[in-house]
Amino acid sequence: MSDIQSLLALQSDDLAIHELETKLAALEPRIRELDARKQRILDTIERQSALVAAEEKKQAFLRDKIQEHRQLIERNQAQLDAVKTMRQATAAAAQMEQAKKIVAGEESDLLSLNRKLEEMRGALNGAKADLAACEEEQATARSEVAAERATYEGELKAAVAKRAVAAKEVPSALLNRYDRIRNKKRVHVVVALNSLSCGACDTAIPMQRRHEMMSGTAIELCEVCGVLMYHAV
Repeated sequence: MSDIQSLLALQSDDLAIHELETKLAALEPRIRELDARKQRILDTIERQSALVAAEEKKQAFLRDKIQEHRQLIERNQAQLDAVKTMRQATAAAAQMEQAKKIVAGEESDLLSLNRKLEEMRGALNGAKADLAACEEEQATARSEVAAERATYEGELKAAVAKRAVAAKEVPSALLNRYDRIRNKKRVHVVVALNSLSCGACDTAIPMQRRHEMMSGTAIELCEVCGVLMYHAV
């Protein structure tokens, strides 16, 4: 096997490794998105619970006020029953009428508050149902991701072992040169000439260097983009 063939075989293994590493890296965002979605629901539940608690406090306060004013009406009624003069009767009746108006207004407010609370509790229960569904989906997704990760990691281990064997077929100087370029985060390190130009960046290659590569054995470095070039027979 020629140096070019050995190098291309090595690059093929590296591309397979790169693809598996990319697949592994893509698994984490799936879990992070589920976590973010769950946190958004938890934040909604927290806000909604605080709102419901605040309205329930208002509701309890309003009920106490209504009870207090009803007791006032009862006292005014007792006073009205016990009065002996018209003046006292008029005063007691006025106080009772005022208390009844207050109670009527408070009961109307309480009715509106009860409806509001019913809607808010419905929204809160809806958020809790969303959380349960999200947690179920998350459990399923985590199981799927774990299975995919185990598969990819097994394939990656085998690919790395295969790559180690292929690397032994490449002369050490050429391998070091290839690895230095690949470590600069290049995916494709070895590219074929594209007619008169570099197959990666389309930079024109001087005739003498092209002739050397066209001999079928020379591998040249592109001075513009840094890939290793060869002539495909």
